[in-house]
Amino acid sequence: MQQHGRDKAYETLRQRVVGGHYSPGSQLKEEPLARELGLSRTPVRAALRRLVDDGLATDSAGQGIRVAEWSDWDVEETFQLRMLLEPHASFLAATRGGPALVERLEASNRMMAEGIAKGEDGIAEVQEANRDFHHALLEASGSPRLRTILETMIDMPIIKRSFYIATPHELEQSLSHHRDLTFAASAADGEMARQVMQLHLRMSHRRFMQHRSEYRQDASEANGKKSSPAG
Repeated sequence: MQQHGRDKAYETLRQRVVGGHYSPGSQLKEEPLARELGLSRTPVRAALRRLVDDGLATDSAGQGIRVAEWSDWDVEETFQLRMLLEPHASFLAATRGGPALVERLEASNRMMAEGIAKGEDGIAEVQEANRDFHHALLEASGSPRLRTILETMIDMPIIKRSFYIATPHELEQSLSHHRDLTFAASAADGEMARQVMQLHLRMSHRRFMQHRSEYRQDASEANGKKSSPAG
């Protein structure tokens, strides 16, 4: 029962942070959150610690636990820079990677498909497979400069955790793009890889920002209902 409470608190708070429900820098206080979620403070405290471990919140002395400073502009800039640079990395990887790259991409695709099939229980697996896929392309690009610049963006916590607010259809679509990129690598077709990655990132960006907007609207409407007097 205790484990269920911890998991419930963590899943709710993680989705809220990724979805933009809380403003960057806002403090997450145990007692009000426990009351709101109908839980004791112990599972909420554990959930907040996990958010800090995930990089979605910070815990500075005297400041309390606060939502990490990732505004919509931070997300926007990250995607824009990735759309400029990662297609080029994919072009290089497809022309240079050879069979070893294709084998690694196919393994990642299998892992992602297995995660998607598990539903909510497989999201962490999907997330890890996605990370491995993009890092495989970066490594195969043979460009230390691109790798240095892009690794941080791919591993940005709020982007990594974006899979937790994606729909099953969107996850399948991402996997389809990954398979197309794998095909481009197997054909050593750099231009195809460049174009598929451009589309993949553009769609990921649009979906993520749309979900954040919808999540905020839903939260705002729910809060409005709570504050309205009974009729």
